[in-house]
Amino acid sequence: MQKDTFGINTSTYNKKDNIENNVLTFSDNDSNKDFVNAFLNYSKKIKAIDTQVFTGLQYSNFDQGLWSQVENNFNDTEFGLTQIRDQKFKVGVFLGRIDIEKKFKNEMKLEVGGLYSSADSKSDFDIFYYETNKNILSYYDFKEQNLAGYSQLSGKIKKVDFSVGIRVENTDVNGKFKTDLLPLIDKNYTNFFPKAQLAFPIDSSKSISVNYAKSISRPNYSSLSQGTTYINPYFLYGRNINLDPTIIDEISSAFQYHDKSVKLSYYQNRNPVYNSFIYDDGQNIMTFKDVNFDKETGFNLDFTMPFSYRFWTTTNSLVFILEKIEDKSALFLASKPYLYYYSNNEFKLPKGFTLTVSGWGLTKQNKGVFERNERFVVDMAVSKTFFKNWDCTLTCNNVFNNNIQEEQFTINNVSSKARYQVDWHEISIAVKYSFGKIKDSQFKEKSVDDSGRIR
Repeated sequence: MQKDTFGINTSTYNKKDNIENNVLTFSDNDSNKDFVNAFLNYSKKIKAIDTQVFTGLQYSNFDQGLWSQVENNFNDTEFGLTQIRDQKFKVGVFLGRIDIEKKFKNEMKLEVGGLYSSADSKSDFDIFYYETNKNILSYYDFKEQNLAGYSQLSGKIKKVDFSVGIRVENTDVNGKFKTDLLPLIDKNYTNFFPKAQLAFPIDSSKSISVNYAKSISRPNYSSLSQGTTYINPYFLYGRNINLDPTIIDEISSAFQYHDKSVKLSYYQNRNPVYNSFIYDDGQNIMTFKDVNFDKETGFNLDFTMPFSYRFWTTTNSLVFILEKIEDKSALFLASKPYLYYYSNNEFKLPKGFTLTVSGWGLTKQNKGVFERNERFVVDMAVSKTFFKNWDCTLTCNNVFNNNIQEEQFTINNVSSKARYQVDWHEISIAVKYSFGKIKDSQFKEKSVDDSGRIR
């Protein structure tokens, strides 16, 4: 259960044709988010046929409300009530899953399974306009059902480890406003998702692997609602009931030498989701929301290099990235390689202290549609164990308080140059007491589904 009270206060200059306005906007917002998740797992090993059976049931419910009161002051006159906004969103999701795993004497393993999910959400929208003394009511219902079957065969042929599998999914989606006779969204489609992995050992210290996978990434249920957030008289943050899932194709190859590796991968995404502007010239209102772009492609070259020397242990990752995002509504700016770097360093200090220093950085990113600034962030932590069972950790993230994020793009004939200041600098203290060692258990809990779509 979570409750937030916050204000959104803006100072806005707007000019359209020969009309100019300077507006101060104060909005008071009350938000509540209630999330409940219940699951039941059962696992059984049938020793006679060396088969493992897993079944799982899960029900999740997410209930969110946002109440807002908006006041505007045009051209240094006086504040006047503009809107009362009452928005509610609720989704319930039921999932069921069964997996059967069979091992054979020749080290082959066959896995088959099925998944069923059903989601039902309601999005209610109530706005009272003080200027016209009118209420705007809107009720939107959304339903989604997924039925999936999958199979995977893995094992070893001579010295080659392999894994091949396929997943088949059928999706039925229906979205309808209560005042409409026909649904706004009515889709029923089936997708196939193959995958394959091969690993070739060269010797005891070196190996090469090749992977291919096709997968799907679906929007959160709340992203598929009709909610909006009022920023000022000319600007709204909105959600998008028309979002489609993203289909991802990825192929990669990796060379492993002891604990060091280099990996080259290529991916192609259909219907990737990014931010976009939609401008209503008649009402002079800009809406900023997620939309599906046409295509995204990219190459990654990833070097991973762990290293240890006396009291120092470090893991470093260096990734060269070339990405291209394309959409017919956007101006193509440039697509250039950029660099991502990550380093995690652990130092064993005297008297049982451990110092951890980690950092990551990005050079300037040119992704075709989007241009973003370079970033560099450092986190630090100091920990020590007292009296064997007490562990105390002091953590400071974003040590140098690097909070500026810049982005520019042109979409739907709207040019945007944004500069965001996000304060996520945090200092925390954690104390943990260990009662003893955890006994080994043959049962390993499996996730029935990723609940990330629910919140």
